[in-house]
Amino acid sequence: MLARSLVTRLGIVCAAIAIAGCAETDPEIVAIEYLRATREAQSDTALTYLDMDEIADRVSAEIVLVNPDGDSDSFLRESVSSLIWGLFQETPREDLAYDATPADVNGDRATVRVTLLDAEGGERTRTVHLRRTDAGWKVSGRSLDHLVSYAITRLEERF
Repeated sequence: MLARSLVTRLGIVCAAIAIAGCAETDPEIVAIEYLRATREAQSDTALTYLDMDEIADRVSAEIVLVNPDGDSDSFLRESVSSLIWGLFQETPREDLAYDATPADVNGDRATVRVTLLDAEGGERTRTVHLRRTDAGWKVSGRSLDHLVSYAITRLEERF
């Protein structure tokens, strides 16, 4: 009886973990959680939703950073990540409600329209572009344009 109860509980826990794991990879959830993290200045969380490979590739196409003490690619990635982390910290915090339309998925790309509703009833809609990676859905494409431009500008100022 005890073994059967333990197996049942273990099965329930495994099912809950599997459902939670699947839910986190849905493009709609990634889009909402990314926007929530940026609006709440949760920089570490926001960075996990970004396609950092794409950002680094796009920045490196415009800027060449040379690090005589080590790997220049790693230096670029760390610099870009640090700049974006700081940008999210500077973002004014907002308490918003979020809603998303079902994702328009085309192969490994998806587009999600997220509606943000503030306490006064103001409504804004953001389109979030995502790409399916080995690590799940990541914010990519046109949704990265402002972050890439910001990183390039800041790197040119610093170096």
